[in-house]
Amino acid sequence: MTIKVSPVQQSDWTDWQGLWLAYCDFYKASVPEAQTALTWRRILDPDHTVNSFIARNADGTALGIVTYLMHPSTWIDVGDCYLEDLYVSEKSRGLGVGRSLIMAVKQAAQQAGCERLYWNTNVGNTTARKLYDALTGGEDGHVRYRMTL
Repeated sequence: MTIKVSPVQQSDWTDWQGLWLAYCDFYKASVPEAQTALTWRRILDPDHTVNSFIARNADGTALGIVTYLMHPSTWIDVGDCYLEDLYVSEKSRGLGVGRSLIMAVKQAAQQAGCERLYWNTNVGNTTARKLYDALTGGEDGHVRYRMTL
C-alpha cells in the first residue's frame, strides 16, 4: 500500500474531523465542538505550536492523523516534540499508517532541532503499544499522572 503523509491543510477539514471524532470515540472522550474547532484553527495557524499530518492512500482516502507540538525543555538546550494524538482508522491498522505518521513527526522534530520525541498511550492499547515498542525499544519507565484543574 502506498501511504502519503502530508501537513494538514484547510481542504482536509472533512477527513480530519471524521478521523478526529473516531479518535475521540476510541478513547470514549467527549470533546466539545468548540474545542475541536479551536484545535483545527490552531493546526492551521502557522504561528501556533500545534501541528498535524494526515495520511492518505493512493486514491486519496484518509487513513489516519497525528497532532504534535514542539516545546522548550528544562533538561536540554534544544526542544522536545510531544506527539499528542495519533489515530489510524480501524480498517487501516497494521498497514504501516501509524509508523508513517510517527516517522513524519520524527522528521519534523529533527528539522526543528528537537532532541527528543515522546508520547503516551493508554496502558490497554496493546495494538498501538506493539508498534511503539518496536520503534522505541519499549517504554521508558515513566508513569504519567494527571491532575484536573
